[in-house]
Amino acid sequence: MRKTDISQYGKKSSSKSNIAPNKRKKNSSSRLRHVLFVICGRAFLSLFIIMIFTGIMLLFSLNTYRKTLLENDIALNITSSKVPLTSFIYSYDEDNNIQEYQKIYSHENRVWVDFSEIPKHMKDAIISIEDKRFYDHGGIDLKRTIGAVLNFTKGSKTYGGSTLTQQLIKNITEDNEVSLTRKLREIFRAIELEKRFSKDEILECYLNIVNFGGGSRGVETAANLYFNKSIRDCSIAECAAIAGITQNPAAYNPLYHPDNNKNRREIVMREMYEQDRITKQEYEQALRESSVMKFEDYSKKTAEELSNSHINNWYVETLLRDITNDLCEKYNIGKAAAENMIYSQGLKIYSCVDTEAQNITERIIKDPKIMPSDKNLEVGYTMMDLNGRILATIGSRKEKTGNLLYDRANVARRQPGSTIKPISAYTPIIDQNIYNYSSLIPDQPVKVLNSKGEYIDWPNNWYKSYKGHVTLQWAIEKSANAPVAQLINLLTSAKSYEFLTKKLGFTSLDSSDSVSLSALATGGTHYGVTPREMTGAFQIFGNGGKYYKPYTYYYVTDRNDKILLDNRNNIPIKSVSSKTATIMNRLLRNVIIGSEGTGRSANIPDWNVIGKTGTTNDDYDSWFIGLTPYAVAGIWTGYDNPKRIHETGAAIRIWKNIMTEYLKNKPKIDFNYDPDVISATYCKHSGKLATINCSNVSTGYYAPENVPETCNVCSSIIAEPDYENISEEENDQDTATNSEDQENNNSFLGSLFDNFF
Repeated sequence: MRKTDISQYGKKSSSKSNIAPNKRKKNSSSRLRHVLFVICGRAFLSLFIIMIFTGIMLLFSLNTYRKTLLENDIALNITSSKVPLTSFIYSYDEDNNIQEYQKIYSHENRVWVDFSEIPKHMKDAIISIEDKRFYDHGGIDLKRTIGAVLNFTKGSKTYGGSTLTQQLIKNITEDNEVSLTRKLREIFRAIELEKRFSKDEILECYLNIVNFGGGSRGVETAANLYFNKSIRDCSIAECAAIAGITQNPAAYNPLYHPDNNKNRREIVMREMYEQDRITKQEYEQALRESSVMKFEDYSKKTAEELSNSHINNWYVETLLRDITNDLCEKYNIGKAAAENMIYSQGLKIYSCVDTEAQNITERIIKDPKIMPSDKNLEVGYTMMDLNGRILATIGSRKEKTGNLLYDRANVARRQPGSTIKPISAYTPIIDQNIYNYSSLIPDQPVKVLNSKGEYIDWPNNWYKSYKGHVTLQWAIEKSANAPVAQLINLLTSAKSYEFLTKKLGFTSLDSSDSVSLSALATGGTHYGVTPREMTGAFQIFGNGGKYYKPYTYYYVTDRNDKILLDNRNNIPIKSVSSKTATIMNRLLRNVIIGSEGTGRSANIPDWNVIGKTGTTNDDYDSWFIGLTPYAVAGIWTGYDNPKRIHETGAAIRIWKNIMTEYLKNKPKIDFNYDPDVISATYCKHSGKLATINCSNVSTGYYAPENVPETCNVCSSIIAEPDYENISEEENDQDTATNSEDQENNNSFLGSLFDNFF
């Protein structure tokens, strides 16, 4: 048969077709398995690679986080508190020389006891109940940590799992946030702490700084407080009673909750026995002692101890509060840890106090010839330079008899009344070129909803009338209410609130003030504001529109001169333009020298004083915020339990006496005005640039882009306005303000203005 016989090929082909389907299925299956294997392999390989890269990135991120955390973790030096060191406050004299101002000693109710002096029963008690594997782990107990994470994922608010090392860190930092992030921070810190210090050092620090209730820190003070003895002399039962307090110092304090403490200490003793830290005989003896245990409260200091304690003045108290808050914020530590640094770690504090200003303030506040006759009428006062440096502060007119007293200058919040108007309404409205120095504003009420849901006219003016339209200059000088309400309505409450909180550093205002016309137009804020906040806000009118957060120290170092806090290069917020600041400065000058000015009694001869008065409903609060080229100062007077003030002029009188004394020997200087602001004569009737036929005129100050049109009301004859650069010599009205003739002339013009409207 020939190989080319096609019939044979056809037969072979037919024969193969009988077995091909099975082979094809096997081959197809094999290929499918192969393809699936390749796909799965590639998928797993890709996933593996992704996991590797993700893991590397996660480890890198965690390591970066750990390094960043630990670089700033000043709390990890646990031995720095063992031997308390005196901290020093320094001030600068007139020649900028550093001088010691005051020493700062430890004030905590704490006595450090060396590890060797703490009885073994005390150490065993705290380990038994808080961390039985303390000497076996490296800072974290993996078993307890996993349990804590599981508890957290189930939504538990208290998930435990902390070792003694972690608890020590928590007590130092007071970081009580319930989150995995906090737990992660705590774990990193605990591992680092265990690398730096031995177990005995960590346990020694724990037993000396942890809160044991009743204001006591550490086991020695706790033993003194509850048993009137040293920890060295405490029995097993007494050590267990102290150890049991740490879980919840409020709930297990034996002075207030003896039954809770009894139950807890007996749990501690049982753990000590079951962990073979005490014998059965010791356990039974401790139980018998526990059943009849007595406690005594020795927490009150004697009169002699109190009399020997140092009383800080108001400035130092404010300074220490500021440093405490700033340490907490920068280093993520708790208040107790920050105070411990200040009082026992030998810090060097370079304060901003102007000793002359502080002494003058303290002296005048005590002068019965200047102060209100009603000794219950209180005072809060803050003075700072035009760059935020606090020079002097007083939190009360009364003799300071202790520390941490109620501070009416830096802590207490009061309704600001009309002092808020320049910063809530006039400044932002001028800065946005909506109105200018002499723009006409409606002196008319707005419609607001009262508590009954009815629309009423609001607000009333203190002069019991509405004048239709008034110039902006007159409204601020006269402290009119209705025009400001109109301005806030135009500006919107939200934008006014944003300006105060974002540009001027107000933190006392809350969200309800952002929708309150009363809060922003007439100072009826929800909680009130502090003299410190108000004074800080007004600095912009003397420094070209820059807001510096008020500060009481230049910088703070540790004992080795490492800088911990620094205010020397603070960057200000550019709140408004320099032109706006200059225009507002000129407007606020009229409050002091104008015929209608509410602050005329604050004028200091030969000095350029600007400012704003403020009173609240029923005269419950009286304010004055005033600036001179050297300093801005704010004062509040009122009662701790608000009631009508009969001496509403006391605020200005006190302010003027302090500032006059402060400026007495200083070289004469003036504010720095923006040279681009121009002055021009305007018509008081129309608020527009005056013509030669306008009979009632004054001088206004304008940004070049916001100069008013020429008056066409008084006459059809238009005169060329008389522009004058503001940096040149003062206009006639200002230079003659101290003369009797000019004051009479101002009164005459003011009378004409009132009659016209």
